[in-house]
Amino acid sequence: MDRERMLMAYKLAAIDIDGTLLTDDYKITEKNKNALKAAEEEGVQIVLCSGRAPFSVTPLLEELGIAGYFICHNGAVTSHSNTKEILHEVGFTIDSLKNVLDYCRTENIHTDFCTAFDMYTESLDREDVRAMYAKYLAQPKLVEDALSMKDTLVKFTLFGTDAQLNKAYDELAAMNLPLRMIRSGPSYIDIIDQTTSKGSALSNLAKHLDIPLSDTIAIGNYYNDLDMITMAGIGVAVGNAPGDVKEQADMVVASNNESGVAEALERLVLGKKQQV
Repeated sequence: MDRERMLMAYKLAAIDIDGTLLTDDYKITEKNKNALKAAEEEGVQIVLCSGRAPFSVTPLLEELGIAGYFICHNGAVTSHSNTKEILHEVGFTIDSLKNVLDYCRTENIHTDFCTAFDMYTESLDREDVRAMYAKYLAQPKLVEDALSMKDTLVKFTLFGTDAQLNKAYDELAAMNLPLRMIRSGPSYIDIIDQTTSKGSALSNLAKHLDIPLSDTIAIGNYYNDLDMITMAGIGVAVGNAPGDVKEQADMVVASNNESGVAEALERLVLGKKQQV
């Protein structure tokens, strides 16, 4: 990479949470915390950008001592941690997912569905499901029948084994849904509006803040991060990312367990730059 490009003054860093900012045991390393605060002091807006719902993002911002915009639901919602203002929201109705619901019920794949700020599910009977929600600080509300939901949804999620979801992805893709399916992790498929992605949300937020995309950094680890990695001025993959994600990034840094976010910020913002 051109060293002169690295020395530019970046104004915004969009950072994925799970598998990127957090370690495998869902902690933020002290090195990452220090680098994020230092980057913010250098004038870089820190924007957490996740598939999580707001209630799973804002506690991390509080832990970091950072306030501002964040992107959640894989780009379907952009909000502000202080004002709870919704800057951007793209949704759909549950009716468009009747065939998906039928499939998941038949295949014993757990599902949940989110409005901008709330999460719902039909069942909390399984121990693995309850453990999964506890990791994400989630307390979904129970509904008897998802199809009774009248509110606009922003995300519908399937939770299962990697093998289950590989099969489900192929079979659901054959249904030609009017929505977008993405693998947001080995245990998850997210279904969102066709126009929604972390990349499109980053673009909308940068425009709102009057920041050129060329002045943005995106750091991620998985396929749902690719849109923002390829759209940002510089896209960074952490070392634990799949090979085909790394191939599309401009820079590869250490893994999530080795404070890869801090390495990226040190090289791009904080002056500890090395030739890539």
